[in-house]
Amino acid sequence: MKKQHDPAALTIVYRYMAVSAGAALIPFAGADVAVLAGIHIALIKRLCEHYKVDFSEHAARNILIAVVASVVPGTFGSIASRKVLHILPPPVRLLGWGVMSASSAVFSYGIGMLFIHHFESGGTLFSFDTSRLHEWWPFHRALPPPSPEPTA
Repeated sequence: MKKQHDPAALTIVYRYMAVSAGAALIPFAGADVAVLAGIHIALIKRLCEHYKVDFSEHAARNILIAVVASVVPGTFGSIASRKVLHILPPPVRLLGWGVMSASSAVFSYGIGMLFIHHFESGGTLFSFDTSRLHEWWPFHRALPPPSPEPTA
């Protein structure tokens, strides 16, 4: 049976999902990435407060960077997708904005669930092990398993 998470913590995650979805619609490439990073830091801080875990902005940023892998690819992706959206017909453009907004909300959900799981397991920001992200990331089951290495 699947463990039920704290409903108040889930409410925090849902609130930040909505904010993230809106932030993805910021029309300035790169600015959306910076705002989303700030939203994710605020989400982590709010979950730390909820679980009575010490918060360090420095530790949260380091963890967030490890989760995202880096801000630079997100910025380039943001710039490229906005350029492509501007050349598409309006109905397709609207669909593209919707997809960007939804993907930001889904990513925020993943961040939130990652930290809920970690904090409910007794972890802190300082005990967060980024090498074990694949075990905790809520969407890891959707990824195909790594292919076995051929034997020679």
